[in-house]
Formats: sequence, C-alpha cells, structure tokens
Amino acid sequence: MNTVKKITISVAIILLVLAGLSRMYDFALRHNANIKAAYVQSAKIDANIIFHGPCEPLWMISPAILDSQTHVKSYNLALSHSDFADNYLHLYFYLKHNKAPEMMFLYVTPESMDANYNTFNTYRFAAFVGDPVVDSVLKECDPDYAKWSSFPFMKYAWYSSKVNFDALQGLKHYVQHRTIPYYPDGYEPPVQVVWDNHLEKFIQLYPDGYNFEWNKLREKYLCKTIELAQQHGIEVYLYESPVLEEALHYQPNREEIVKKIKGIADKYNILYVQFDKMKIAASRKYFMSTLNLNMEGSRIFTDTLGKYISGRLHYNEFIRPHL
Repeated sequence: MNTVKKITISVAIILLVLAGLSRMYDFALRHNANIKAAYVQSAKIDANIIFHGPCEPLWMISPAILDSQTHVKSYNLALSHSDFADNYLHLYFYLKHNKAPEMMFLYVTPESMDANYNTFNTYRFAAFVGDPVVDSVLKECDPDYAKWSSFPFMKYAWYSSKVNFDALQGLKHYVQHRTIPYYPDGYEPPVQVVWDNHLEKFIQLYPDGYNFEWNKLREKYLCKTIELAQQHGIEVYLYESPVLEEALHYQPNREEIVKKIKGIADKYNILYVQFDKMKIAASRKYFMSTLNLNMEGSRIFTDTLGKYISGRLHYNEFIRPHL
C-alpha cells in the first residue's frame, strides 16, 4: 500500500470518527432537559405568557409566584447574558413546538442596545446547525463559526469547553429517561443575593459615566423578535424592571437611548413599560447589581408586575372587545 493511499484511508477514518462524534453530541445535547433550546422543542409548555430576555428576567421573574396572582400559566424563556439574536432563536424554537402565548414580555434596557453588554452565545445553537433559520443567524452573528461549522465536529470543537459537560449531562438524562429540567418553569433563583459593589467597579472604570452605543445588529434582532411574535398573534410588551437610582447619574445618554427604544415600540404599536418609579429603586438593599434585584426586590417587583398583567388581561377580556 503506497503512502498516498495510507494517508487517504487515515483521513477518511478520522473524518468518519469525527462525523460520528458530532452525531453523538447532537443526540446528547438534544436530550439534555436543562438546555432550554432543546427542552422547549420537546415539551408541551403552552404558556399563556412568556418572559424573555437576558439574566434580569431569568433571575427575577418566578412564574410560580406570578401564576398564583394572574391565574394564567407563564414560562420564563430568558437566558443569562443573551442578546436579541439569542432571544430570537429561542422564541423561534419555542414556537416550533408550542402554541403561541397570548403575551410576551421582552426585557429591554439601554444596555440591551450596546454590543458591550450581553452577547450572542453561539454554542447554544451548535446542536441545531442545519436549521435554515439558525444558520442564517449564525452567519450574521458569528460568521467565522458559521464558515467552519460544516467541517466534521468543528461546530463542537470551536466552543468545546461550553458544550462538553452539557453533552455528558444529556446522555445521563437519556439513560435516566429524564425529561423535566432542574428549573421546570424556566426561572433560576439567583445564587448571589447581596450587593456585589458592581456600581463602585463601574465608577472606577468610567468616572465620567458611560455613554451607551446604539448597535444596529441589536436593533435588527430586537425588531425581528417582535415581528416573529406578532406574526404568531402574540401581544408584545417591551419592559424594563427597576434600575438602581444612584446608577442613573453615570448613564449620561440614557434618555436618548430610551427614546429610541420607545420609537421601536411605537413602530410596532406596542408598549414599552418602565417600572423605574417603584420605591425599591431608591435603595441598594433590594439589588445585587444596578439592574438585578435580589430575592426580596424581585418579590416586590413580581407582585407589581402581576398586578399590571392582571390589569392588561382584564382590559383584553372585557374592555378591548367593546372599543
């Protein structure tokens, strides 16, 4: 056997092994009940209300508490450190397998529009490469990954440290026939519940404050997320939970960005609901960072949000039909 033939056979074997390994990862990750992208495509959640966005709703909105107040079923679709493209794909996955909710509350704050905050977490979608919608977002948000992900196993090798544990956990879930995630309603109580001097560190970095930079890609996927929801007949609400008042001084162009967000809301004829006037915004004792409320602050906010939603449900049921 000549050298060229040996090399060809060796390369073919390696490629086959990598292709098989890639399929195994696909299978494992799609069976990991703790991965929302996989769970919402296999479970019948069929919530009446979904909450979406990054860590703020993920750590602050408990459907169990809210449902007891609104008397309708809700689900927390949010994920930590996620941008709007990330949110868009998770909403797309949810709607593929579940009936459209009546309402969606999408968290938007000036930081949401700045590419220096939150990110597109490519590794969350590795198991779904090949879906045309996923592929189109990957090409736009992570073009280098999209270019190389067609090579055997490269879609997992690229972010291997992010997916290896999840793959092992997915195999464990499959063997144990586990189909329910650790957090069934999507809400993840924060591990940290005390102030972490986040603001002090921010002031050290930006003593004159920080001017948010409006990112066009963030705007595009915020709009696409709203449009996807509206195409399914979902009533969309953009919202912002309380922000620590003393932090506002260090956001000199905050009102300019808020005005642009309100402009997008007006474009789609939806509401941008800000809970910035709540009394808890005045005290650090309710926060663990400038945007994230602690358990007590979250309880108070959730109560207020529940009352707001109940009012909107009452409006939709008894008032809107007669307008």
